[in-house]
Amino acid sequence: MAVTHQKATEIFENHPMRFNKKEKAALRAALRAELNRFGYADSEIQEVDASGVNLLVGDPHAEYMLTAHYDTPGRTGWMFGTSRWLGQTGANIFLIVAALLLVFLAPEVLHSVFSNSDWVFWGVEGCFLLMIVVMVLAMVIKNKNNRNDNTSGVLSLLAMAERVAADDELRGKCCFVFFDNEEWGLLGSQGFAKHCKKQGIDLKKTKLINFDCVGNGDILTFASTQKTDVCQSLAEAFRGAGQSPVVKHSRMIFLSDHANFPNSVMVSYTKKSLIGLLYLPLIHTSKDVVCEVEQINRLTDDIFDFIKQGKV
Repeated sequence: MAVTHQKATEIFENHPMRFNKKEKAALRAALRAELNRFGYADSEIQEVDASGVNLLVGDPHAEYMLTAHYDTPGRTGWMFGTSRWLGQTGANIFLIVAALLLVFLAPEVLHSVFSNSDWVFWGVEGCFLLMIVVMVLAMVIKNKNNRNDNTSGVLSLLAMAERVAADDELRGKCCFVFFDNEEWGLLGSQGFAKHCKKQGIDLKKTKLINFDCVGNGDILTFASTQKTDVCQSLAEAFRGAGQSPVVKHSRMIFLSDHANFPNSVMVSYTKKSLIGLLYLPLIHTSKDVVCEVEQINRLTDDIFDFIKQGKV
């Protein structure tokens, strides 16, 4: 009941990109076949079309909702290019400062060069237009390598689903969701959360654990938009087992699908930048080729055991 290198390689090679509808549908079909092999009937697997096609396994009323996004990003890695030096927080601040400098300095520079105020106005407008065009192009150009972001999350969910399928006690307590359109602004999980509310599901009672970028890095990191019970209990469980996870609460960094749910946590592995801040290595770049299968298996083994023991 572990992710094999063969299974990981099959997804790496057969489904390297899940960007358009055809690519996403092909992966969902492969996931269905794997879930059937674990013992989940077709009636237990459904596609929920809500701001993307989300693949739901089990009953969404379950106590535990284990999730990952299966879509892949565009080539926006240059926007995170400073992460290795500044960390993810530093990269975000760098981009904000760069944008502010553009806003405040561009008019001054243009005004000193051109006395005509029209040049100043159209120059600033042109800079903003160029920046928007570049960002949009980066988002729509496919990234060919996506092993950590977020094939590692997909593999983690498969590993958890296989373990739960063989456990009569947890089978009814856990459901699984492969979210779509995370890379476009958490749209799939946002739509799924609305779908759950329409179904009368009290998401405050749901313990959501979201796997995102767990295949590359050496610092186990738990992130939530605010302090949540499931984040705190998961961190305490790992500490009790002798590990030292880092816990972050923020609405600005390490955002993933967990942000659309009230009692949730994002599980990731990060690295430390040159100035000591955390970052997700090589995401959204063609160098995203590292996915440590053994690390995924150890992580999912631990989380399964903690859920089984009632520690989460």
